Amino acid sequence: MVPVSMVRPNRGFTIVEALIVLAILALMTLIAVPWFLKITQRNALKSSAREIQITLTAARMAAVKRNAPVSVAIVSLTPPIQFQTIEPQPPAPTPTMPAKMIILPQNAVRFNATPNTSNGTITFGGDGRLISTPPLPILTPSLVMIVEGPVNSSPRNQIRIETNSRGAVKVVTPVDWQ
Repeated sequence: MVPVSMVRPNRGFTIVEALIVLAILALMTLIAVPWFLKITQRNALKSSAREIQITLTAARMAAVKRNAPVSVAIVSLTPPIQFQTIEPQPPAPTPTMPAKMIILPQNAVRFNATPNTSNGTITFGGDGRLISTPPLPILTPSLVMIVEGPVNSSPRNQIRIETNSRGAVKVVTPVDWQ
């Protein structure tokens, strides 16, 4: 039998133990919050670049489907960046479709370079190929857009969005993210 004086009642944690646990949690939070913020900004930049790629690819597919030129125009160069897809009118019995407008999040991305040979408009022909006026130089057979973000902080990461003369759209992300 165990003497009554040796039995210790359960009392829980001491204040020192609780403070140590809180200090460890605070330290982990101080490390994790900036990391999560950076990941969130990086994902917003990637998402905006993919949105541009999807818009250009959808315009190319619409051009092939209708066998007519379809353009994507950059409406706004400053954040929030806006794109408008310009399609030819459908045949007579079909109702007129409004132009599609894409608006990117304001703090996610800004332009560093736009396709200057086409006045900010990218046009795909009915065969899906890129139509550019004036024709693209032989050494650089693609239109390049460079977006960077996040807008309100530094260092900024840059993502290239390339559209080649065949109409293929490619997103090139950086190897080393800042």
